[in-house]
Amino acid sequence: MERVTVEDVPSWSYRGLELFMLVPMILSVLFGLGILVVGLMSLGSSPTGTAAGAGAGTAASATGAETGGTGFLALAGGIAIVWLLAIVIGLLSIVGIPLCLYLDAKKVADQDLDWEPEPVLYLILGFFVSGIAVLHYLYKRHEYVIDWVGSETWWYAALVGAAVGIVAVAGSVVNPLTLGIALIALPLFVIGIYKDSVYVRLNSDWRPNPVNHFLIALLSTILVIPGVFYFGYFAYKRHNAIGIV
Repeated sequence: MERVTVEDVPSWSYRGLELFMLVPMILSVLFGLGILVVGLMSLGSSPTGTAAGAGAGTAASATGAETGGTGFLALAGGIAIVWLLAIVIGLLSIVGIPLCLYLDAKKVADQDLDWEPEPVLYLILGFFVSGIAVLHYLYKRHEYVIDWVGSETWWYAALVGAAVGIVAVAGSVVNPLTLGIALIALPLFVIGIYKDSVYVRLNSDWRPNPVNHFLIALLSTILVIPGVFYFGYFAYKRHNAIGIV
């Protein structure tokens, strides 16, 4: 029995599960946008000057207070936006994840594969441990059903995301608002790694599981320094397998 491709198992429910897996990336972008928008609005509404005759020390203190207040408001705005969307997505996922797991598992089970997922089991798991169920299911699916990515575009997206993220994190020492840019760049890097893992599997002897690398890229990048080491590892392995440019 041989593995099949996504063309052999056309499934909108599979793409739906991928979308649910990428929810943290959507929240990251909205969190970053919330920080930038609220921060810029706060800066725009702050006083443009100080009263005549105010001392230089007073002006400096006011500027510091305004910067701290702007950072706090920006963070609060970003958190509020993320929480609101998370509530909406959470409600949708209560039904969406179990349904997508059941439908796709049923379709995959009909194929001549070494893996025969049990649709009812995944339906139940989707209700009670949805996140773990989606990750486990997609991990196994990638092992037996070959996905398709036709170009190296996602690799370059990962490079851009890594570069912008590193610069933005470094810039946050001067201005905390640049953390918003880093959060917007995060999905470029993580999704880029996920999709490029599919491309590498198709075109080399190295067979990274995309779900593994999605999780490692996400968790290590959140911790910043481990993300740098992980990216170096992935670039090294990719260079040996297929090249990096």
